[in-house]
Amino acid sequence: MGNKEKLTGISGLASTMILLVVLLIFGSLNPQFGFVNDFISKLGAVGEPNAIWFNLFGFVLVGLLLFLFGLMYGTMLKDRLLAILLSLFGLGFALTSIPMDMALSEAPVSKAHIAIVSLGLAFWLFGLSRMGYNKRLSKGIRNRANIAAVLLTASMIGFVLGLWSMPVTHRLVFGVVFGWTTITSLGLLTRKETADHLS
Repeated sequence: MGNKEKLTGISGLASTMILLVVLLIFGSLNPQFGFVNDFISKLGAVGEPNAIWFNLFGFVLVGLLLFLFGLMYGTMLKDRLLAILLSLFGLGFALTSIPMDMALSEAPVSKAHIAIVSLGLAFWLFGLSRMGYNKRLSKGIRNRANIAAVLLTASMIGFVLGLWSMPVTHRLVFGVVFGWTTITSLGLLTRKETADHLS
């Protein structure tokens, strides 16, 4: 395993680990936050205790790690557009540090937050789609991307159909995104991924 593969895997895995630790710490410190029913963004919302620190570590730091992971992973797969799409998702995640105003959903900062989240997920989904149909990539990489894309889409469709609430959709989307990132990162750290990238 080369240094590039190792650094890519470490950055992706670190993004997940840091988010979980930050979520547990700041979620526990905020008595008004519910781990099941509240949006994660509430921890960084206007007027919430420790919001600036949650935004700094939970969104900016994690987003920068995702940016680095996406850029290096796409480059490793010899796909410049994929590198751009995945890194833009990371940048978008970092920019969700723009705090929502939970009391005013129509406030400019709230609209900006929602728009950035939506745009970031679109970049990530396009990246998955690009991997999914790239015949040069191994079957494992393509299947992983396609499964993640289907699960992400199903999570959103479930909300539209009224099968579950938006907070549940929120958790599902986070689970899919960081689940894919974690599995991909562990693959890079535990085997010679460079031999598996191309068919």
